[in-house]
Amino acid sequence: MSEKNEINGSNSSSNNLYLDKPCTKKELYGNELFGFGSMQGWRKINEDFSKYLIPFDNYLWKDWAFFSIFDESLNKIQSNIDYNQLNDIIKRTFSELDKHLREIVHDDSGSIASLIGPNDIYLINIGDSHHKPTVRKEQQRIRRAGGQITKATNDVLRVENQLVMTRALGDYSLDKHIIPALPDIIQYRRDSSASFVIIASDGIWDVINNEQVALFVSQRASNKSLSEIISDLFDKCLQEESSDNMTAFIIKLD
Repeated sequence: MSEKNEINGSNSSSNNLYLDKPCTKKELYGNELFGFGSMQGWRKINEDFSKYLIPFDNYLWKDWAFFSIFDESLNKIQSNIDYNQLNDIIKRTFSELDKHLREIVHDDSGSIASLIGPNDIYLINIGDSHHKPTVRKEQQRIRRAGGQITKATNDVLRVENQLVMTRALGDYSLDKHIIPALPDIIQYRRDSSASFVIIASDGIWDVINNEQVALFVSQRASNKSLSEIISDLFDKCLQEESSDNMTAFIIKLD
């Protein structure tokens, strides 16, 4: 395992974010429905938070479940959800979260969540590994909005020389047309072709892709619990030199 100054360069402000060695203590939980895990890793603070609701409520949504992973800032506020038009409501809810964050914190945040019902699965994400300046679709959107993707020497791609995310909650340093609080919402029909839903923070996706995670889980599902699989996944990502916090849910659909 490389030391943190080798992974992230010699920038002192970056090194202030990291430990001399990773914290590998894991918070793990699991049952027959889902597995959960979180590990601090190389970071000095674990900024990943998570919530789940099973069922979502005891009334109209009693057959639905909700799972989410989000940054520390979002743990400070609550939001009411209207259920009439789900996609529109999700977008409006994220917009409302964004306004609340402006009032109470001065930081950008991201979130990934899943709503799982009897017939449909919704994946909702903002400000994660899909919303970075390296993603071509995001580059095109930012340029259409009048923004620029820039890169200084020995630095990563940034939006307007500032942000490493192309969408975020709670960031008002740039025009909201350039950095919107707009989540991607993907709807899937629930059918027999999928056995699991996996949602995870950037500490996973920075070093391993969707197909690799799916294969990793499927190869172990017959002889390990879901929380044990998550523990093994964290170990693998640490070996692959992930430098971020790691949090994951594996939800069984069978």
